[in-house]
Amino acid sequence: MDATDRNIRPPQDDRWNQRFPVLTSEQIARMGRYGSARSFPAGHVLFRQGDRNIPTYVVLSGSLAVERGNAVDSHSLGTRGPGMFTGDIGSLVGRAAVATVCVETDAELLVIEPEGMRTLVIAEADLSEIIIRSFILRRVSFMEDETSGGVVVVASKQTAGALRLREFLSRNSYPALYLDVDQHVEAQALMARFRITTDDLPAVITPDTDVLCRPSNRELADAIGLSPEPLHGRRFDLAVVGAGPAGLAAAVYGASEGLHAVVFDSTAPGGQAGTSSKIENYFGFPTGISGRALAGRGLAQSRKFGVEVAVPVAVAALRTAGKDFLLEMDNGECVNARAVVIATGARYRKPDLANLAGYEGRGVYYNASFTEATYCAGEEVIVVGGGNSAGQAAVFLSGHARHVHILVRSKGLAASMSHYLIQRINASPRITLHVETEIDALIGQGRLEAVHCRSARGEGRTFDVAHVFLFLGAEPCTGWLGDCVALDEKSFVLTGAQVPESRWKLERPPLPMETSLPGVFAVGDVRSGSVKRVAAAVGEGAAGVQALHLYFA
Repeated sequence: MDATDRNIRPPQDDRWNQRFPVLTSEQIARMGRYGSARSFPAGHVLFRQGDRNIPTYVVLSGSLAVERGNAVDSHSLGTRGPGMFTGDIGSLVGRAAVATVCVETDAELLVIEPEGMRTLVIAEADLSEIIIRSFILRRVSFMEDETSGGVVVVASKQTAGALRLREFLSRNSYPALYLDVDQHVEAQALMARFRITTDDLPAVITPDTDVLCRPSNRELADAIGLSPEPLHGRRFDLAVVGAGPAGLAAAVYGASEGLHAVVFDSTAPGGQAGTSSKIENYFGFPTGISGRALAGRGLAQSRKFGVEVAVPVAVAALRTAGKDFLLEMDNGECVNARAVVIATGARYRKPDLANLAGYEGRGVYYNASFTEATYCAGEEVIVVGGGNSAGQAAVFLSGHARHVHILVRSKGLAASMSHYLIQRINASPRITLHVETEIDALIGQGRLEAVHCRSARGEGRTFDVAHVFLFLGAEPCTGWLGDCVALDEKSFVLTGAQVPESRWKLERPPLPMETSLPGVFAVGDVRSGSVKRVAAAVGEGAAGVQALHLYFA
């Protein structure tokens, strides 16, 4: 948010008006059914940055002041006058507030508790559209305003784990300020102030000035209010494992039809699609949409219908518990569910290269988002793979890198990549395709410095590049399942007519998308024989919910 955004802007500024709409008296009266009016004196703090499960406040009279800060500084985000309301997309599900709001002048406010707000956005369609749009746009503006990030991340590009934290915060739409110890003098000053050593990097300083040294994603989420409230012992109609397009679609369709649903994901909403710079062949988006934007819309939609999205929470095991299913979390919690949808997707295969793990996040990447693009700006890069993800990455990176080299083992791209991407690759002077070529060695001391490749004819070549993007095939994320459901020879989940008779114990045949364990369904990339496309994943999520209704019946 720039400086002009922090003051009331002219009525003709439609984007600002959508972010901070002024409700009519009729709209406020309808919202009053879901809350109660209260008076507050000037100076009263309604909530602080980091507070959870806070109400939404609608200003009836008086004004509110909004401020956000971090370990470096604090910034005014303007005032809210009569007809305006507080909150953002995290407010619907009790996540931590990203700003502090206090009463500027004596005010009368309509106070709507979180449960009342969730009821409102379902029952009042036109109000819901205004509120949800404003909540989404506010979070987007927070993310764009890097000068007043909610947390401060101190690291360098060569710090192990730094990229992981940046991607985790970005993909979960949490505002952050990144300070590179090699580029920003403020980083050195903060390290001295908080007694952070180079061995502590990457370090995160929370708005409460707590210092986290080399935190895991879950430790960071717990510290900043991103993780869910305790779930242990709760029972749901539907538990979805995986928050990619298939999983979120299943949750949205299930919750919109009255099912009490929870979605678990170990990293962030969006799955593999959430890391895509732009998806251009998804129906209904002629100019394309980024994976992050698509995931954000799906997340907002699921929250609108009351889905509990638990991130970062990994499911470690699935077991039967009478007529229910028991899901064991990696943090020791357990929940029960009447039915389960497996939507854990697939991950890119890792090549057999010496010291590959030592270069991951420090020269070797499995995503090509804006974060990675900033790492390789103005340098040559290598993209390995011949599928659509590799093609999208190459086209996107060509706008940031000096030159992009695409390496494929096949004789071309026609058999595995969409035609429109091939056309763009062929038209770009900043992209070179190397066929029948693969990497056989990574070279560097502490960080990637060069890559040695070999062609099918045995010819060797060394590329002086420090950034390699790998998009090699797909391996299903099914290790956590053990042998509780039948898998094919590549460990993808068998469903429907694919289920072996020896693994099926009921008289009726398996339902579409149903696994060998009745009541457990699989959708999206994790399912054997699925079409690896975003649209197909969304369709399977919807189809899976239809099948589970038949199971309940």
